[in-house]
Amino acid sequence: MKNSFQPHKVHGARAQAMVEFALVLMVLLVVMVGILEVGRLMFIYASVNNASREAARYGSAIGLDTNPDTGVTAEKYKFCEMITNMAKRSAFFTPLTVTIKYDTGPNTPSFHTCNPASNGVDTGVDVNYGTDRVYVEVIADYHPMLNLLPISDHTFTSHSARTILGYVDLTPVATSTSSSSGPTSSAPTTAVPTQTGTVVPSNTPRKTSTPTATQPAIVVTMTPFPSSTSTVIPSSTVTATSTPTATSTSTPTGTSTPSSSCSTITATDISIVNNTNIISMTITNPYIDVTVSNITLIWNNNGALGNPAILTLDSANLGTTFWSGLNNSSGTITLIPTSTLTLPGNNAKSTITFTFLQNYKDSKMSGKTTITINFATPDCSPITKTAN
Repeated sequence: MKNSFQPHKVHGARAQAMVEFALVLMVLLVVMVGILEVGRLMFIYASVNNASREAARYGSAIGLDTNPDTGVTAEKYKFCEMITNMAKRSAFFTPLTVTIKYDTGPNTPSFHTCNPASNGVDTGVDVNYGTDRVYVEVIADYHPMLNLLPISDHTFTSHSARTILGYVDLTPVATSTSSSSGPTSSAPTTAVPTQTGTVVPSNTPRKTSTPTATQPAIVVTMTPFPSSTSTVIPSSTVTATSTPTATSTSTPTGTSTPSSSCSTITATDISIVNNTNIISMTITNPYIDVTVSNITLIWNNNGALGNPAILTLDSANLGTTFWSGLNNSSGTITLIPTSTLTLPGNNAKSTITFTFLQNYKDSKMSGKTTITINFATPDCSPITKTAN
């Protein structure tokens, strides 16, 4: 009896297993598809974030790079094709949309969008190292392969920005008063005479002689020379008079006559010509000669063409070269003439010229270059001009 009923039990167990498998198959498929879809979703999300970071890191790096396919060499931040390839390489199997822009810092609008030419390089972009940033936006879309789960389409967007690095000049900056070999190291004691308008020599005849009515008095004309020791040298002119009182007269030669109207001295706009190494400004003085005390120049010391972009001042000229030989790349300097420097009057035009060691790009100098001229002549207001 037992043997006759055993085959029926085996067939019943198999049928039961098939029914149970059919019942749990849908649940098993949903779980497996859910694991795959959530994995794809997280993979695309992580890929987009990593792609934007890697692309921004490449675009902000210093130096040049060469495309191995075309052989083109350019600065990395200009290499739109290589920046895009870096993003796509970091997110393999994921279609990406990459946009490359440039701005001047957080919460500032972009001033340029990378637009590559046929060689993959954007030659129309020019940045200031250490201040401007490369901004990379990466977008990828997610679409589920099977609609078994309530997961809809998603668009992932990631933004990354990094400051574009440049060369840092570690050379100590020399100023016009810190170097013993510079042309202006002793200028404060020699440029402007420190004597007053009237100089009485120590051996004045008033104290050492007793003239009478029959003894002619001596009038000595004194001519001081501007120097750090205030040396007074009497001239050889001696005039005899019948006045019994001796008088000593001094005529300083280091300063000009004050003018209450010299505040209307005018200057043209600063002349900046692209791809040159000279900036200049023309000054018109409708009155008498005035004396220049000092001149302050402010410029973009990262405005030079090429790499590195350090722009170094070499010399300054106003009718004559009054400063040279002490190169300066700090971006600001106050120049004190080593000798008396004047602006001629009577509507004369004078041009002040600054010469740099490298050529500059005018877009880097406009708005960042200021010339201020201060006068030693009393009542003369300073002249200040900023490049447009």
